[in-house]
Amino acid sequence: MRMTRERVFYLADLIVKELSLAEGVTIKAPDEVRPEVVRALSDEAKLEESIDTEVRRTLASYSRPAPQGSHEWEVLYQKTREEVLRRRFRL
Repeated sequence: MRMTRERVFYLADLIVKELSLAEGVTIKAPDEVRPEVVRALSDEAKLEESIDTEVRRTLASYSRPAPQGSHEWEVLYQKTREEVLRRRFRL
């Protein structure tokens, strides 16, 4: 699922707020931290989207594709997603 810019900014604000409230954490320049959090969230969302695209492409290439949303499709999706993650990150 693609995150909107508003959602990314909202989550970044929440993360910076929680960090500033955490005991033992001092943020001297929140305006410098927030863009880094936004960048990290955006990068993670792009990675997740590319993994999802690869998994769906793989599932669509099967000779007998399972109907999307079915239990069989969900199981195949999870197994294929784990395989893609292992291949990309050598887990």
